[in-house]
Amino acid sequence: MDLSIAGASYRITAILLALMFVLTSGCSDSAGSSEVEKAPACAPGEALLGDTPPAPEAVCSIPPSPISSIIETRASEQQSIRDQRRATLQDPSRITIVTCGTGSPIPSARAQSCLAVFVNGQFLLFDAGDRAQNSMENLNLPVTDIDAVFLTHFHSDHIADLGEVISRSWILGRNQPLAVYGGREVEQVVNGFNAAYTADDAYRIAHHGADLFPAVRPATAVVIHDPGPEGSVVYEVDGVRVLAYKVDHSPVATALGFRIEYAGKVVAISGDTIDTPGLRALAASADVLVSEVMNKAVIGEFECAFGRIPDPRLEKIFRDIRTYHIDLPELAGLANDAGVATLVMTHLVPSIEDPAQLDLFFRQPASALYNGALVVAEDGTEVVIALP
Repeated sequence: MDLSIAGASYRITAILLALMFVLTSGCSDSAGSSEVEKAPACAPGEALLGDTPPAPEAVCSIPPSPISSIIETRASEQQSIRDQRRATLQDPSRITIVTCGTGSPIPSARAQSCLAVFVNGQFLLFDAGDRAQNSMENLNLPVTDIDAVFLTHFHSDHIADLGEVISRSWILGRNQPLAVYGGREVEQVVNGFNAAYTADDAYRIAHHGADLFPAVRPATAVVIHDPGPEGSVVYEVDGVRVLAYKVDHSPVATALGFRIEYAGKVVAISGDTIDTPGLRALAASADVLVSEVMNKAVIGEFECAFGRIPDPRLEKIFRDIRTYHIDLPELAGLANDAGVATLVMTHLVPSIEDPAQLDLFFRQPASALYNGALVVAEDGTEVVIALP
């Protein structure tokens, strides 16, 4: 197994971004296994539209103006970067995992929950918290290629940017239906985002024309019924299987973890949970376990500090959150017991950036209890599994 940590972040200039806003819209259906149920594709809606003005062509000088030449050069460079990035991520000889969001609800410089898995030419996205879409674009992930989105649960730090994921992937050129998998509430969440973007869709179609791209913009909700702690297959395409498992994030009733299986390799994703049979089952003999983690001792210090201020609201919140996340020593022990080859810690609570603190609060205590390869993830961390 080859491990690499990549923090490359390429920003497209404002001029280039503006040139890419060409859109279309529509609703579509999505296939699933016997363990899932297809929900209505999108909520109906209307937008008030005025007349669309004609768009005269720009007068292009020969030779090109300096501004036009700069734009052309930068656009060509960005296209080359994106093409190379796509080819690397879709390399059939490996599975690539990218932590596009490693933060938590506690404010930090990190994007919130976002995990991209590239396997057998497929782009599977797990959760889309605040700033997830921006993070993926900065990392030059091929967002137009997203095949499916899987939501572990419906806390805002896992779904806040879902609307932008759906919309921006379409803005940038997605031309295939997008299925969003999740527990019972996924219908409400997906249909809500579809409805919220109805007017935006209509404006862009009216302005640019519906025949530029196929009408595939809104997402389709795919309901995962209770898979139990033993797990059940919810997605199976071209040899790639995704199994969902019931985990415990009480009072969240529909919290899920996922396990990706392909070519004898396993990527396990915890979701938010405590130590539970479902988590142990999905993690068993995994090549990579990507798990949330909380240092409960440190969070206890937050509670005490807010109690002394006093700030009774935050004092109680920091007390409560310790009941539904896995503690760092518990995770390290579980990963050892499950025979996990590489443990990737994400959704860090507290979400800190200082390398010395990351080492003190996460890496050192985990490595003392876990014998495998250990990664304390940052936004843009990549882990590669070589295939036979």
